[in-house]
Amino acid sequence: MCYSKEVQLATGSTIWVSSLIYYFWFSIKYQAIQKKWLMPFLKNVILAFALIGGHQIFEFLSLLTQNQIVYKIGLILSISSMYFFIHSLEVILNRDLRSKVALWVIGGVAVHAFLVEMSFEQFSFYLKHNSVFIWASAWMLLFIYFHVCAIKGRKLLKDDISKKAIITYLLATLDVSFILSAIYTLWGYSRFSLNVCTDSPSIWCTFYVIQIFALPLFLSAVPRMLDAPKNKTTQTLKETLLYFLVSVLILILLISTLPFFKCLSLKFVFP
Repeated sequence: MCYSKEVQLATGSTIWVSSLIYYFWFSIKYQAIQKKWLMPFLKNVILAFALIGGHQIFEFLSLLTQNQIVYKIGLILSISSMYFFIHSLEVILNRDLRSKVALWVIGGVAVHAFLVEMSFEQFSFYLKHNSVFIWASAWMLLFIYFHVCAIKGRKLLKDDISKKAIITYLLATLDVSFILSAIYTLWGYSRFSLNVCTDSPSIWCTFYVIQIFALPLFLSAVPRMLDAPKNKTTQTLKETLLYFLVSVLILILLISTLPFFKCLSLKFVFP
């Protein structure tokens, strides 16, 4: 039985509705707190969640219409969320992480997506992405860069509880679903030959609905946990290049594991 359409609609709608509720609820709470960074932080996080929810909705519409443009818009919405996650990190660290670099990556992915034919199909509770190597690689590159900046940025925070808040932030926004989807993907590969390359992106996206339950816990705690730096700093160009280089190397290591799963093919890389 294939019920991917219903799952994508349900998860996307849940993320959208919850994001809207959280925005209005925490806007009221944050406006009563004398911390100027709270509202910009909230806006960026909610926008990131909404974009991922939008990807789920567009996956539903893609399956409904079998339309390539709808499918590709969904991919671009998804990767665009990483810009807002990185920007939200800039807010709580009060540091320019050169997040606009992410826009160049996203722009390149968008151009590539609309220049090539892509195929997709519904399977079980998720979508098989048969030709998204460039998109998935770029997504992971920004995901890794985000984590590198967060881990390095912890050193700018004075107290231990603020440093712990950054780790909690990563878990509440991205990492819980990433870890669970990775576990499910590996289990699925070992049990019923799940295709790691084509299946894992949508599995993670579907599992992402879990984050919507972790987010309010973090948003409730962050005003108490985090003491954002008062003086704004800027990540140097040298640091940015270094962090991107580290991110690329980690990405290459991850990609190098794909042949082990017997799913990396020329058709997947060059659709």
